[in-house]
Amino acid sequence: YAQTITNGYSLYTFNMPVFQGFDTNGYAKYADGGANQLVGSALPKFAAGLTNNFTYGNWSLQIFLQAQTGFYVYNNTANALFLKGSLKTAHNVSYATYNSPESGINPGSVSTRFLEKGDFLRLQNVQLNYRFDLNSKVIHSLAINVSGQNLALWTKYSGLDPQVNVDHSLNGVPSRGFDYVGYPRPRTFTLGLNMTF
Repeated sequence: YAQTITNGYSLYTFNMPVFQGFDTNGYAKYADGGANQLVGSALPKFAAGLTNNFTYGNWSLQIFLQAQTGFYVYNNTANALFLKGSLKTAHNVSYATYNSPESGINPGSVSTRFLEKGDFLRLQNVQLNYRFDLNSKVIHSLAINVSGQNLALWTKYSGLDPQVNVDHSLNGVPSRGFDYVGYPRPRTFTLGLNMTF
């Protein structure tokens, strides 16, 4: 219900009321009387990757950075859980929600209140290798490496990972850009040994 397919607009365009803060009673205010508006897409306008290779003696280092900009993520986790009314049901909320002027009975309606820019820069992969010099008739080459995946993420998105996508397809129409308690990309480390005889 929060996305639409419309001529002249990108796929996965969000379609929802524009949030304008809270009134004096703590109820949400929306532009144009709460009418839906087209407010951006879940598809990035720009994607980039940068690979760097460094060598020094027997050492080598590869670094891969990934970036995406110009897309939005609907933080459905915040929409479902981070409302002032959640305090009445003994749920945890964020510090910002607790201190907001929102009323405890304000409904958590779908709106741009929970639509966030997903721009990010990710240190996707780092691999460090060392090749040993050998004088052996048995082992011709020996190298060890250590690598890490998803080592760092720089983003203003308030959720765990702007690349998380939880399927909210409806009647066969696919969706993209929804984060509802989705598990973020894991950080992994690998140790390797390459040996030839």
